[in-house]
Amino acid sequence: MAGSNRIEIDEDILDLRPSWLTVDLAAIQHNAQVVMAHAGAKRLIAVVKANAYGHGVGPVAQALLAIGVKDFAVATVGEGVQLRQILPQSDVNITLLGVQPVEDAVAMVNYQLMPAVGDLDWLTKAAELIGPDRPSLGIQLAVNTGMGRIGAASADAVADLYRHIEDDEHFHLGGVFTHYATADDTNQEYYDRQRKRFADWVTAAGIPQKYWHQANSGSALYHADQIDTGTIRVGSVLYGYNPGDPLLKTDVDLQPAMALHTRIGGVHQLQPGDGVSYGATYVADKPQWVATLPIGYADGYIRRFGGMRVLVNGHEEHVIGRVTMDQIVITLRKQLPVGTEVTLLGRDGDQAITIEELAAKGETIPHEVLTNFSVRLPRHYRS
Repeated sequence: MAGSNRIEIDEDILDLRPSWLTVDLAAIQHNAQVVMAHAGAKRLIAVVKANAYGHGVGPVAQALLAIGVKDFAVATVGEGVQLRQILPQSDVNITLLGVQPVEDAVAMVNYQLMPAVGDLDWLTKAAELIGPDRPSLGIQLAVNTGMGRIGAASADAVADLYRHIEDDEHFHLGGVFTHYATADDTNQEYYDRQRKRFADWVTAAGIPQKYWHQANSGSALYHADQIDTGTIRVGSVLYGYNPGDPLLKTDVDLQPAMALHTRIGGVHQLQPGDGVSYGATYVADKPQWVATLPIGYADGYIRRFGGMRVLVNGHEEHVIGRVTMDQIVITLRKQLPVGTEVTLLGRDGDQAITIEELAAKGETIPHEVLTNFSVRLPRHYRS
């Protein structure tokens, strides 16, 4: 536009940062295949919400499509629209997990998104908005067997929803599902209660088994012999980690898909009495080489990672002092050149830092760590 003050941004410049994530797309493909084989599944719904757990929804979705995955799940209408633009193929199905505003029903029709629905009022309002001239909206019938978030919570409620979907020309059934609260821990009694409710309620409603999907990652790993796993709906295992760790172990060959690296930005020697970072919580008691790294909690390397080990040239060093917004300081055995690569997540030589270890240090779960890695960390893809 003539006279415009718009500035064109070279996207490559955004990658000019000496801290980055590496995503192994071949590992994600491998994980999808091995978990399907383990569970005896014929169909996989790939959960790629939250930017594919921080890995990058576009490259991840394309990599999974390349091995035959045609079913995906995200959390919001916005994520669904983004994914539909990436995967416009008519035979690709996109499920919306969680509660969706009924006001967005027309957008869901237009972008062929299937919302999770657990009450009749939502369907009634959606039908009014969709009107007579649009294609029908696919519905994922949500069944609350014990997660306590969304879904029909009785046999009668499931049957009523199913009849309404079948009888109303505005809708068609895309699937029926539940979510297990204890699939990845040791509370088998609660798991059994949920699986019995699901089987009893959907069977009584007459919903054909081809529509069922109930196996999340924990179910696919630990309960494949207890429920129907013709279709599995998994997230964490795709990205190469065990959601049950440390309580439950698995022999499934999951390959970590993400690594986090940075480069030394500065090197200096502390003298006895010198402090490091805010609060001077670390004070040197002898001359000591340290390095400053250009990464911090604004990148998702959270404050609780203070004291965490890192890998430099195949050996361990540690974060000292407090993690700050943009920088951390690590120990060094000796003076090293600026630009030396440091591994904060992943493998270096014979050593590795796993996402499970990093999450344990942060007193959280791998899901939270991965989805916290911010957009200012460039993602580099390997296939």
